[in-house]
Amino acid sequence: MDRIRTPLVARSGLVQQILTAVTTDRGAVLVGQRGTGRTTLVELVTRQLSADRYAVTRTTATEAGRPIPFGPFWQLFPVTGDPALVPGRIRAELVRRGRSRTPLLVVEDAHWMDDRSASTLLGLAHDGQIRLMVTTRADVATPDAVVALWKDRHLRRVDLPPLDPTETATLMHAMLGHPVASTTVQLVYQWTGGNPRLATELVRHGTETGRLVHDRGLWWWRGPLDVPPHLVELFLPEPNRLTPTHRDALAAVAVSDDLPIELIDRVAPDAVEELEDLDLLRTTDTEDGVSVGFGHPLLQAIVWTQVSPARRRRVASALVAAAREVGRSTPDPVTVARWQLAAGAPVAATVLTDTARQVSPHSPEQALRLARVAFGRDRSARATVVLADALAELGAGREAQSILHQATASEHSATGRVVLSAALALHRCATERDPASAHADLRALRAVASLSAPEVLDAVDGADALVLLVGQRPADAIRAADRLSGTGSAGGSSALRCRIARTLALALVGRTDEAAAAGTAVLADAGGVRAPDTAGLAAAVLSLIGLWRDGSAPLPATDPILGRWPRPPGAIPGTRLRAVDWPLLVGYARLLRGEYPGAVEPLREALAQQAVGFRPFRSEASAWLAVSLAATGQPAEAQRVLDLDPPDRLAVLPGLGPWAAGAIAAARGDTRSAGRRFEEAVAAAHAASCWSVELQYLTWAARLPPADRPVALADRVAHCLRYVEAGRLVTEARGELALLDRDRAGLLEQATRLTEMGLHRRAWRLAEAATRVLSGRDQDYAGAVALAGRLRTALGLPAPNLASPTLTARENEVAALAATGLPNREIATRLVVSARTVESHLARVYRKLGIGSRRELRSDWFSRAVQDGPGMPTAPDTYLV
Repeated sequence: MDRIRTPLVARSGLVQQILTAVTTDRGAVLVGQRGTGRTTLVELVTRQLSADRYAVTRTTATEAGRPIPFGPFWQLFPVTGDPALVPGRIRAELVRRGRSRTPLLVVEDAHWMDDRSASTLLGLAHDGQIRLMVTTRADVATPDAVVALWKDRHLRRVDLPPLDPTETATLMHAMLGHPVASTTVQLVYQWTGGNPRLATELVRHGTETGRLVHDRGLWWWRGPLDVPPHLVELFLPEPNRLTPTHRDALAAVAVSDDLPIELIDRVAPDAVEELEDLDLLRTTDTEDGVSVGFGHPLLQAIVWTQVSPARRRRVASALVAAAREVGRSTPDPVTVARWQLAAGAPVAATVLTDTARQVSPHSPEQALRLARVAFGRDRSARATVVLADALAELGAGREAQSILHQATASEHSATGRVVLSAALALHRCATERDPASAHADLRALRAVASLSAPEVLDAVDGADALVLLVGQRPADAIRAADRLSGTGSAGGSSALRCRIARTLALALVGRTDEAAAAGTAVLADAGGVRAPDTAGLAAAVLSLIGLWRDGSAPLPATDPILGRWPRPPGAIPGTRLRAVDWPLLVGYARLLRGEYPGAVEPLREALAQQAVGFRPFRSEASAWLAVSLAATGQPAEAQRVLDLDPPDRLAVLPGLGPWAAGAIAAARGDTRSAGRRFEEAVAAAHAASCWSVELQYLTWAARLPPADRPVALADRVAHCLRYVEAGRLVTEARGELALLDRDRAGLLEQATRLTEMGLHRRAWRLAEAATRVLSGRDQDYAGAVALAGRLRTALGLPAPNLASPTLTARENEVAALAATGLPNREIATRLVVSARTVESHLARVYRKLGIGSRRELRSDWFSRAVQDGPGMPTAPDTYLV
């Protein structure tokens, strides 16, 4: 990996800015934090300067050389004699070295310059005959004369900001040669603060240690943060500058993450301010007082490696004692549990299980360690379930089932046996991907549990509601959820998960207004639960409902470590990380908007995330990715996705497999097969009473040629519309009906509504169709033309070729099949026409589209397919030239 080349990929604009200042003005001062790439930018700029025009002389100021007068210039030539004459001799020497070329003096780390050197530099800038390129740090005191370089406008100041996430992704892609998962990009960005040098070093170290792995076409960071050893020297001062009290304070923060200052002061009095001056700690005002944390995200991992086990144990014990004395400042249970374990103090099993459940979504390895300790101290049903969950999340589903089975057999309490049996049914459902068998187990268990306390029966019904939901039986899931007695805690984790299942089931059967209200209530109640997965699931369900209702919704968040489960936004307990957008719904939102190319990468990432552990949304990720790939003209790649990860029996949405297969067939031009597969998807959704999903499948099927669409499609759409409240789904379906009926007013009305929802690509198809079916005498014609123009501009699409007429339905069919590479004879067989007729149709298609070969036809066809909608545009109303 080229140390100079890699940071350039995200800094080309800065290079040009500095180059312009050097070649057209007196020069530039590069100001940035440590590691922002000042030296790299200097080298990149000097490489682009012609050696025939510029004579480059370089020197570097150092902290050790600061007491030496004219120290940086001693590196170039002897500086002796009267100090008052030295600046003139330096200037003359630089001119002499340049000969007929323009002298360029590069001074790095000018913040370490002695006063005389700084004054000389200012004089050279004022004189103007010598071009200057100077670097200095923004976080170090700088001599006044160096500050005057830009303050008095002798040189142009160029600030070097940290990389943003997009630039970090570009840098990592350039270094690794392949795309990087967005969650891994966020990990590196948050760990390094966007510092180019640190990001480069971390990527190098990750590849050397195996932390960065290439899987399913993307690079991923696997495991905890591991810092290159040489970065310790970069962040930590010389050992003799840190007192034992300083080390205790750093150890306290390392074992805790952020801490209230009251606790730090009790463990290491008066150390915070001194460490803040050294940029090791930082303080933040919060509602609860002053919080103390590390000055840089990497410091926690660095300090942790420097803390001895004895100091860690002593400091953790002191924190436990201090927390008892300062009750109001006690951190969260995760931190307290870490202290107690580090101190070797006894930890209540309930605290361990609560902590394990809280960290399991983003750190199953840590959850497993905590759960094993809890299980060793307390063989309760609750501890057993938490241990099994942690094992399953790490992919050890069979071992999890074995533990649950053994615990059930040895459990003496009837209540405990029911709880364990319900958990075992859920694990069998996830591991064996068999919701039907799990439902049968729970039905049998309910008969046994009917004699138990109401809350025990509620646990069974809650588990059954989840199983029925992921078994594509939303109506039954609603009935199971409605059986809950309500005698238990409505805000408990199990009850909340059951309410979430009911909310999503309501949306599936079309009752999205009721689902939105129920989901909002669940999210409000989940705020007080110490289980982020519960609140995250509630937010994800609300987001999905919003996408179906009006096309826009705040996307749920996830952790940047695994990214498997949705979680609330904000900080992630036990880490210095913040939640990021959840790739699964990022991709789905783009798929619904028709932004198929943009949906591919997040869905590819989501599928990899869902391929491990419980794999709760693997079927959805696979189908959505396959559909997106097919819609971008990659049917072979889409088929590979289905072959590797086929949608199975465990899925929330019914009919995913046939729907994806239909999209692939349509992309290949086999619209007859596409129609059959869409019919299968529609039937699956209909059998499950998933009116919202059935309406979406019918909407897709409406874009096929008339002969290949499901029978009585318009009537079936109208039937679904009686049950579905989701405005966005309803509007899209009515738009397709308007296209089928060539309904002038309907096309414009639905296009306007989709525009108001921000669904510009969907609206554009209808608006363009309206301009075709409306005549110039219609009063709505001008409005349709104006709307189509605005949408075309918003989408960045070229103006329509008015000289080229619309393809006929038969020309569309022939072009669709020819674009897939089928020979004329096979096309003729499929369409029951002669090969000569196919040739005639193709000749007219080529003439209308202004192309001359099948290769051009394929390129043109698939690019239009991405714009027009799923599959191939195969009807005059959907394929608009």
